[in-house]
Amino acid sequence: MRRIFVTLFSLLLGIAGMGLVSAPTASAAGYGCGGSLVGQYNIKGADKSTWGTINVYYSSSNGGTNCAVNVAKKYAGTPHGMEVHLFQGSRRADDRGKYSQYAGPVSLTGTNGKCITVSGEVSNPSGSSVTLDKWSDIYCD
Repeated sequence: MRRIFVTLFSLLLGIAGMGLVSAPTASAAGYGCGGSLVGQYNIKGADKSTWGTINVYYSSSNGGTNCAVNVAKKYAGTPHGMEVHLFQGSRRADDRGKYSQYAGPVSLTGTNGKCITVSGEVSNPSGSSVTLDKWSDIYCD
């Protein structure tokens, strides 16, 4: 019996080592946001390349909940400055720091039928170049 267990365990370790068994990725889990992905907004540098993408999620829970993350594109895998901001009226949620994959999630409740604004910022790893963008009055229905 022990030999069978050791053989099965070794087999599972081998499969995991080949990448056939892996933990769920952040994107599969909505980067910590609940609900459905309702929009994606690219933050582009002066050269028109995408530095980051803001993913916006919506759930009907708590009178409507919007959630946002800023996903690294150009410098993914390397720590660099990233920010994500979510606004609804005078309320706001923010996250900023040095991240290698994404900033956020940030969320606001009670947003059903109310406009939101999202914005984000991305800097290069040295911090010498920054790009930002903002999308106002979206998802007003």
